[in-house]
Amino acid sequence: MKILFFTGSRSEYGIIRPLLKEFDDSMLCTYKLIVSGSHWLESFGNTAHDIKEDHLTGELIELVVFKENKSPGVDEFNSISNEIHQLCQKEKPDFIFITGDRIEAYACAIGAHFAQTDIIHYGGGNLSKGSWDDAYRYNISNLSKYHFVTNPVALQNLKITPSIQNKKNIFNIGSFSVDYLLKYRAKVDTPPYREPFVLVTFHPSVKTEENISRIMNDLIDYLILKKLKIIITYPNTDQGFEEIIEVIDSFKEESNNIIIKKSLGSDEFYRHLRYAKLIIGNSSSSFVEAPYFGNPILNIGKRQEGRISDKIINHCDLDFELVQKWIDHQISCDFEKKNCEQLFGIGNAVNLALKTLKKIGNE
Repeated sequence: MKILFFTGSRSEYGIIRPLLKEFDDSMLCTYKLIVSGSHWLESFGNTAHDIKEDHLTGELIELVVFKENKSPGVDEFNSISNEIHQLCQKEKPDFIFITGDRIEAYACAIGAHFAQTDIIHYGGGNLSKGSWDDAYRYNISNLSKYHFVTNPVALQNLKITPSIQNKKNIFNIGSFSVDYLLKYRAKVDTPPYREPFVLVTFHPSVKTEENISRIMNDLIDYLILKKLKIIITYPNTDQGFEEIIEVIDSFKEESNNIIIKKSLGSDEFYRHLRYAKLIIGNSSSSFVEAPYFGNPILNIGKRQEGRISDKIINHCDLDFELVQKWIDHQISCDFEKKNCEQLFGIGNAVNLALKTLKKIGNE
């Protein structure tokens, strides 16, 4: 069995990395990894370098399309679609494995579709009504033959999707990220900083026309006032990312209070999730990975509206008074940890995926 994997962003690669590592050990199939999207952008940390540092046994196929300081649009979409179409015709894989809901992932699905390559879509059935990812995710699912979902709600959402005719091809696998983070959580490590810190990640929310820049600015000012160290990670490449980076850059002089990270990488990301006193923003990682570490989480705005949510996640609109009250309450409770509901699995997603791949590979 031969599979092409596609990754266009740091989050996608972090998700499929545990599965690729297992492929290296199990030799279940031969695979190649197509590396595209923001991985090649210096302004977003040039995360293709991190992939190369993993020394995967599968060949890396470089697909450099995105441009610095520019949100991807129709030109980038068409370029990826055409390149993927040609790759599928050349490589003749049994499947192409596409993760998530980014515009580059959708472009990949279009190219594979016209090459008549069967698509395995990982992460379909989720909802995030405040971003265009919702539409991309839905369309990728419509083009796919097999569906690996991360939670029971996503499973039910796909089962009632009329355009997906073969419901037997939908499998609740769980999150590969959870597999890795549970192994990481069992390790002994040390906090990345001596001071208490807050982890902040915001992505654009253009679909809902939310003023992310303003709430970010007010939030960071207040965290500085509370004498909390702030670790800010970069946004994704969605339209409007420039405004978020402008806010981040405006605090560069606050070197004693703020550390800016374009990308953390899997191990450092989980280390930060483990020791952060607060996790604040509108990232999907606050819904999937962060709850497993039990620290207080605040999701701000409507970007992730509709997504399955653990009971330990708090939600509020872009209302700074509500954000301020939540921070004050968490400080008064000494940043109390809580147990999560394990909505995205118990650490056996990779094994389930391997069994399922073996099954469909023999069909």
